[in-house]
Amino acid sequence: MENNDLIIVYDDKGSSDAARLWCILDDYNFDSVRILNGGLKSWERTGEKLTVKPVTYDPTQFNLREKGNEDIWIDKEELSSLIGNEDSNIIIVDSRSSEEYSGTLIKKGASKAGRIPNSIHIDWAEAIDLRNSKKFRPIEELQEIYNTLEMNLKDTVVVYCHTGYRSSLTTFVLRELMGFENVRNYDGSWVEWSYFDELPYEKDSIML
Repeated sequence: MENNDLIIVYDDKGSSDAARLWCILDDYNFDSVRILNGGLKSWERTGEKLTVKPVTYDPTQFNLREKGNEDIWIDKEELSSLIGNEDSNIIIVDSRSSEEYSGTLIKKGASKAGRIPNSIHIDWAEAIDLRNSKKFRPIEELQEIYNTLEMNLKDTVVVYCHTGYRSSLTTFVLRELMGFENVRNYDGSWVEWSYFDELPYEKDSIML
């Protein structure tokens, strides 16, 4: 692979893993990265060939670019300061399941159940035809799903999930498919946030 190559990433679970790699490459300022819509399952349905043995290539010169696109990430310190600042204007999107969001389910890795205060719940999977083609939903359907956020394209949006994979998918959808300009992926997500008792959190009918 060479630096000017088009990089196509895919997975077989609705593009969440592919979106995670897209975020990482975007962080290193690679702008020729695409997600294969529908992933491996969609490829198989078209009747295209699959390779069962690893493909080998002649060695090439590939240089990892210097990191520079820090705007795609946000850490817990910055997010915490924004939540505590009454003048900050951010929208926080929880892309986990409704059970995780409400606090009735705690997944392995987290120290407690709940959500980051003032989060709006939109499950990452709503953006994908997960039961069938695993492709991204048409833009008209995406607009209907995310219009509940009541935001404009220049608002700052922070997305999180459990470990940063599902939120990567939502980050990709908002930035690349819908044109939102200031979308940040909280990489540590709920696993990290839940471990710090000094950080605020919510559960249904309870704020702590």
